[in-house]
Amino acid sequence: MHTSWLTAEQYASLSSTVTGAFIAPLPAFDSLLISGADNRKYLQGQTTCDLDSLTDDNFLHGAHCDAKGKMWSQFYLASIGEQLVTVAFRDELNASATQWKKFGVFSKVSFEAGQQHYAVFGIGGGDANSLVSKLGFSLPQPGGLSRHQGALLMALAQHHFLLLMPLNDAKTLMTTSLPFAAPNVWLAQHIQHGFSYLEQELIGALVPQMLNLQALNAISFTKGCYIGQETVARLKYRGGNKRAAYILQADTTELPAAGTDIELQLGDNWRRSGQVVNAANINNTLWLIAVLPNDITPADPLRLSSESATALRFVPLPYSIN
Repeated sequence: MHTSWLTAEQYASLSSTVTGAFIAPLPAFDSLLISGADNRKYLQGQTTCDLDSLTDDNFLHGAHCDAKGKMWSQFYLASIGEQLVTVAFRDELNASATQWKKFGVFSKVSFEAGQQHYAVFGIGGGDANSLVSKLGFSLPQPGGLSRHQGALLMALAQHHFLLLMPLNDAKTLMTTSLPFAAPNVWLAQHIQHGFSYLEQELIGALVPQMLNLQALNAISFTKGCYIGQETVARLKYRGGNKRAAYILQADTTELPAAGTDIELQLGDNWRRSGQVVNAANINNTLWLIAVLPNDITPADPLRLSSESATALRFVPLPYSIN
């Protein structure tokens, strides 16, 4: 845990057994501030999302790819005055920041780590909307953004929010009696909504369509050129992508790491068919989002490639990937 706003004692006190609405500190997520006269123009040529569609009332979900269309990161992007801010899992944000800084020397753009300015929280649960109101925000619809006293609330889906809060306010918030939850509670909900993020093991390994980003409005096919655009566009217009992300569930105490193999039964044999992207275990219920062949069906037997060979079952995606 690398954070200056959440103490070890506070982190240890967080529970995975909350019911109803909750707010979860997300110390593994971070932000990056992008300043300079060319910040929008620069990111427009670097990412899959269309910066021209960014307003004060929305945020963008996007990805940053290498020249071959493999992702360094996927992220959420918003404006703070003339600045831009990206929020993502720390592994992938660091990977993108390294690349952006390398090529940004040719543009009027600068980058600053956000960890000394902002903290990241997740809000969720069936009555999350009431908690949003209690925190002073107007309720944004999915894709929308609400602002309150310097904090940004992004509605990723119904009852599923990402909150970027000024650091001192976050420290104060952690001393209140709000219904705090462990990060894995929000991460399990993130998986259940069909969202994902890139941990170190999979950075540079997947194209955006493998994580269903075309179905999550995280790819603009009309904005023009950006790094990796040729590959991403070819997969849409000419086909060729044979993999997609799926939600899986199991009854187990296991928590497989990103990149763990998933095996498919073919006759009497088991063969590697996919891999874990993200996992969360809540009270011995394992939730996974995994990359698998896009012709897989719920009838196909799957298991973790582990000593226990845990059987996995499909959970329907909340959106269509066709």
